[in-house]
Amino acid sequence: MSATGGSGFMAELLEVVADAVRRAGFPATTAIGRYPDADGDTVYVVVPHEYFVVTPEADRPSEEQRRRTIAFCVEHPGTATFERSAALVPELAAAVDINHDSTAELRRRGIPVEHFQLGYSPLWDAWGGDPDRAREVDVTYLGTAERRRSLLLASYDADLADLRVRLLTPPHEPMGPRRADFLPGEAKFAHLANSRFLLNLHRERSRALEWVRVLEALCNGCVVLTEPSTDLAPLVPGTHLVVTRPESLGAAAAALAADPQRERDLRMAGYEFVRTALDPLASAKMLVELAEGVLAASPGVPVGPPPAETAVDVVDAGPRPLAVDTPSWDVRFAGTRSLGAPARNPALATRMGQQTADARRTSGMDWSPSVVPAVFPDAGRAEVDVLLVRRPGEPDPEPLVRDLLTGTVLPRRILVGEDGVAPRPRPRAADLLRHELPLGRGYTRNRLLERSSAPWLLVLDGGMRASRRLLERLVAATDGADVVHCPVADPVEGLVGALPPEGRRLAELPYLGSGYLVRRAVLESFGGWTDDPLVDGLEDHVFWRRLAAHDRPSGLVQQVLLSRLRPDPAPRPVDLDPHRVWSLTRILAGAPAAPIE
Repeated sequence: MSATGGSGFMAELLEVVADAVRRAGFPATTAIGRYPDADGDTVYVVVPHEYFVVTPEADRPSEEQRRRTIAFCVEHPGTATFERSAALVPELAAAVDINHDSTAELRRRGIPVEHFQLGYSPLWDAWGGDPDRAREVDVTYLGTAERRRSLLLASYDADLADLRVRLLTPPHEPMGPRRADFLPGEAKFAHLANSRFLLNLHRERSRALEWVRVLEALCNGCVVLTEPSTDLAPLVPGTHLVVTRPESLGAAAAALAADPQRERDLRMAGYEFVRTALDPLASAKMLVELAEGVLAASPGVPVGPPPAETAVDVVDAGPRPLAVDTPSWDVRFAGTRSLGAPARNPALATRMGQQTADARRTSGMDWSPSVVPAVFPDAGRAEVDVLLVRRPGEPDPEPLVRDLLTGTVLPRRILVGEDGVAPRPRPRAADLLRHELPLGRGYTRNRLLERSSAPWLLVLDGGMRASRRLLERLVAATDGADVVHCPVADPVEGLVGALPPEGRRLAELPYLGSGYLVRRAVLESFGGWTDDPLVDGLEDHVFWRRLAAHDRPSGLVQQVLLSRLRPDPAPRPVDLDPHRVWSLTRILAGAPAAPIE
C-alpha cells in the first residue's frame, strides 16, 4: 500500500517487493490510497513513516486492518523519518527493515523486526549487462537536498569541471511526477544506465549505506562511489564499488573517468554480484511467512466493509507540502519564514527607498568602453552579452571577467556596472558603467541592458566566480528554453539556486537569484528588471516570479558551474519592513507582460 500524494520512490520500491513475492510463487498486488476491500487471507504492507503521515486521518486503516498490516521500514537511525517509523511500528502486526543498522536499533528498543535483504530486480534493470553500451553522463548524483550533502557536492566543482555531470537534488518532500530534478521509475533507471558513475552521500547523521539507490545503480552498470558506510557487506569495497572519504569523492570520480579498464571491471563485477548473490526471493518468502503468522494471530478478524473509494492509480492529492530546509538565495531574508517578527523600522525603510530615488536624479554616471584589445579576436563567440553588476561590499569583478574570457566559449561582450563603487584605475577588458552613488542592482542592470545588443544575456553579480565551461553548458541547454540556470556554490549553504522555478515555492521563498542565461526578448517583455528601491536585493526574485507566472520555459543545468563569496549586503528596506516588501514583490511579479514578438 502506498499513500496518495506520497513519494513515487516508495511506490516504486513496494512494487519491486511485490514483484519479488510474485516471482517467489505467491500472489501480491499493489494499490495506492485507502486500503482496498480484501478477504480473510489478505495482509497489507506499508512504509509507515510515509503512509500514516501523508494519508488523511479519515482514510487511514481501522484497528482491525492495522492488525493485518506489516511495516516495511526503510529509514536509517539518525534521521527524523526513522524516529517517526519507530513510533508507528508498535501499532502494527509485524515489521521488516531493509537496513541492518535500523533493524538492530529497532530490536534494541524492543521492537520485533526481520531484516529484508533487497537485491537484483528485473524492474530496476534498464541496462541488460552490455559492457560496450555508450554512456552520455559521466557523473550523476540522486538524493534529496540537505546541507551536509550540498556542501560536499559544491566542493567537487573543480574536480568535475571537465566531466559531464548531472546532480539531481530535489527538495526533501514527496515527489511524484517527473520534473527537472526528479526522475521516477523507468526514467531514473534509463538515466542510471546512461551514467558512468554515481556519487553516494549520507543524509543527516546516518552513516549507513543507501541500499536502494546503490542497488538501482549497480543493476544498471553505473559504478558507485560512496563515502564510508557501516553496513557495506556483502558488497566488497574495491571490487563491487569504490569507498573513499566524502571530501575525495569528486577527485576519485575524475581519476576513475581517466581509467576506463578499471571502470569496466567495477561495472561488470558489481552487476554480476547483484544478479547472482543478492536475490531477494528468500526475503520475499520470509515476508510471506511473516504474513501467514499475522493471519494465524488474528483468525477471523474482519477487515471491515469496503471503503467508499478504492484508489489503484495515482490521483491528484492537491498541493504537496514544501520542504522547510530549502536554502534562501538571500543571506538574511527567507520569504515567509522571515515574517514572524514585527517590522523593525517601516519609516526608515520608506526613507531609504526615497533616498535611492533621489540619488537617481542627482548621481553622476560614467560610461567607459573597454580600452583593452579584444581577447582572442579570432575565437568564436556565443550570441551572448554578459551583464555584471557590482554593489557596495562586493569584491572587484576582475577575476570573474577573466574567468569568462578564458572559458571554452566566449561571450560577445562583457558589460560591468559599478553601482556606487569606485573601480580601480586600470584598463578593463569589459565595458564599464559607473554610478557615483548606489542606485540599485535592477536599475543598473537596466542601464546595461540598454547598451547591450546580443539576443541572450548572462546575468551575474559581483563576488561570483565561473567555471571555464559555464557559458558552453548554459548555451547548450537553451534549446526550447527562455532561461537557463545552474546551481551556485555557497560557502555556508552549499548549493543555492539548485531547483527549477516553481510558482508555489517562489511565493514562499526567494530561493533563486542571479547566474542565469536569459533570452533578451523575455526580459524586454517584462520591461527589464524591477528597479523599485524598496525591493533592493530581491530584483531577481521578482524576475523568477514573473517567469513562473507567465509559464516561460526554463532549463536547469545540473552541474556546479558558479560559486560565490558569502554576500553581506548593507541594511535594505526588506530587512526593516519585510512584510511590506514581500507583499510588494508579489504585486510586481503579477504585472502583465507584453507579448513576445
